[in-house]
Amino acid sequence: MNKLTINQFKDKFPDEDACLDYLFQIKYKKLQACTECGGMEKFQRVKDRRAYQCPLCSHQLYPTANTVFHKTTTPLHYWFTAIYLFTTTRNGVAAKELERVLPICYKTALRMAHQIKKLMHDNSSDLLTGEVMMDEVHIGGLQENMHKSKRKKLKQGRGGVNKTVVFGMIAKGGLRVVAQVLPDQKVNSSVLRRIIIKNVDKDSIVVTDGHHAYEGLGKVFKQHEVVNHRQKEYVRDGYTTNHIENYWSTLKRMIKGTHIHVSKQHLPLYISENSFRYMYRKKPEQMLDIILSQIV
Repeated sequence: MNKLTINQFKDKFPDEDACLDYLFQIKYKKLQACTECGGMEKFQRVKDRRAYQCPLCSHQLYPTANTVFHKTTTPLHYWFTAIYLFTTTRNGVAAKELERVLPICYKTALRMAHQIKKLMHDNSSDLLTGEVMMDEVHIGGLQENMHKSKRKKLKQGRGGVNKTVVFGMIAKGGLRVVAQVLPDQKVNSSVLRRIIIKNVDKDSIVVTDGHHAYEGLGKVFKQHEVVNHRQKEYVRDGYTTNHIENYWSTLKRMIKGTHIHVSKQHLPLYISENSFRYMYRKKPEQMLDIILSQIV
């Protein structure tokens, strides 16, 4: 099915009332009667407020309470439009783009973008199964592109690590990605094994490159296949890490093409966004409803 078109979006959410009604329906869809008086009458919208009221006892419900919209002064229609834009692009939406499209300041646009990324985070605890490919990648700018003073600090050891290490896993034929920033930039067996065991079924076949940090995985999982990239080997006996490397290419394309630079502090949010878009790339028409369902 095709993506939701802009005209379809406008028909579904033409104004503020339509957005609030949608939130009310998904948040209180199991509400059979008023929790205060037990009345079966349909709740009615309170004029000029983001609230609905029982016509019998005047008990009020607030669809935006305890959500990302809690106490926001930004119109809900702006929020819904921003979320829609996030679902229609392959490489993400910059806060400056939201500032241009919506009549909001950059600070508001950046906050909205970060909140939407949080809604795109995968909260599933399901284990990856079957043939699971894993790899690590370094995210960050090249030293030759830096100002001379910053390069000098790095060489002197006072500027920290130039790149941020991200570790990721994906099951062959599956759509779910598990990716996260590694603590303290450590790519060693103890750190990786802890993450892998937490997220991968032990009856799985794990496929990695020849990094020494992956040694010993064959003792934990059903099988461990190694593809030696240093020897220009990219497929061995039908096993490859191409799927996770393809995911890395989408993450880098999003960062370099849209955001130019992402700090280590906020990188997990951008990983969540990229993973969401990657996982639902074959179901683009569902992205908007899936994100909105996470609000409540």
